[in-house]
Amino acid sequence: MPPSRHSPVAFCASLLSVMAMLAACSLPLPTRAGELLPRHIPVAEYLRELRQQLDQKAEPQRRHRRNADSLRLPDNASGLLPQQPAQPRTNLQHTPATGSWPDASSSIFERYWWQILLGGSLIILQGLLISALIFALRSRRATLDALHDERNQLEARVLQRTQELMQANAKLELLATTDPLTGIGNRRRMTEQINRELDRGRRFGHPLSLLMADIDHFKNVNDQYGHEAGDRVIIAVARTLAGGVRNIDMASRFGGEEFVLLMPETSIAVASSAAERLRQEIANLEVRGDKGESIRFTISIGVAMTAPENTLETPSTLVSRADKALYQAKESGRNRVVCSG
Repeated sequence: MPPSRHSPVAFCASLLSVMAMLAACSLPLPTRAGELLPRHIPVAEYLRELRQQLDQKAEPQRRHRRNADSLRLPDNASGLLPQQPAQPRTNLQHTPATGSWPDASSSIFERYWWQILLGGSLIILQGLLISALIFALRSRRATLDALHDERNQLEARVLQRTQELMQANAKLELLATTDPLTGIGNRRRMTEQINRELDRGRRFGHPLSLLMADIDHFKNVNDQYGHEAGDRVIIAVARTLAGGVRNIDMASRFGGEEFVLLMPETSIAVASSAAERLRQEIANLEVRGDKGESIRFTISIGVAMTAPENTLETPSTLVSRADKALYQAKESGRNRVVCSG
C-alpha cells in the first residue's frame, strides 16, 4: 500500500503552530506605555533626589544673587547696570501622590518579559515539532526501505517459483507427449502435429504424406526371445525411423509395435521412396537377445498422402487410409511398402 503524501506529524506541527500564533495574537496588549512599568514607584524619594539635584544646580545662582545683594548700588544707580532676567523656579509641590515616573533602572526583560517568554516558547515548540517531523521522516524512510527489500525478495521468490513451475509444466508436457520406452513422440503428440501440418499445407499449398509401419511377427519375437528382447527391437526400429528422416519430419510410436512417420511438403512418390529405404535399413538390423543370440526382423509400411485442396481431410481419415495400405502390405506377404490409392 503506498504511503500518504502528507505526513500526520507535519499536519499536527502546522496545527500547533497556528494555535500558538492565535494564542499570542489573542493576548491583551497594553493601551498606554505607562502600563508596562511597575505601578508602585517610590515617588517621595524620587522627588527628594530631584529637589537636591535642582538645588545643587541653583546654588551658583543663589550665591551670585547674595553677592549682588551685598554689592547693591544706590537706588539712583540701578539704571546703569543691565537687568538679569528672572530665573524660573521649578515648582514640585503640586505633583500628585499617585503619579508614575519612569524607572530608569528597569531592564528590557522586566519591561517585555511576556513577549520574550512567548517568543522563546514558540521557538522551543517549533524545535520540538521539527525534531518530531525529522524522526517521523526517518522512520518512514526506514519503513519504505524495508518494504522495498521485502517486495524485491518476494518478486525474486515469485520469479523462482514461476521458473520452477514452467520447468515442471514443460517436463509434464514432455512426459505426456513422449513415449517412455523409445523417447520419440507418442500418439497424442502425433495427432496434434498432423492437425498443425494439415492447416499449414492448406495455407501454403503443400502436400502431406504419412507412413504407418508395423513390425512383422513381433509376437513371435516376444514369445521366442522374451519381452526385454522385444523392447530392444522396438527401440532399434524407433531410432532408425527417427534418424533416417529430415528435421521437419516426425516419427512417433503409435501403439505397441506400430509407428507413424509424418512427412510435410512431401509427395507420395518421395514418401514411397523414403519408406522403401527405411524398410531395407531395418531389414539389415540385428539385435542381440538375452543369451547373445541374433534377432532379425522386418517391417511392413503403408503410405498415404493428402492434397492441399482436400479440405475434408482430418488426422483420423489420413491415418485410416495409411492403416489400410499397411493392412494390404501385411496381406501381400509383409516386408514391403504399399501406397494408398
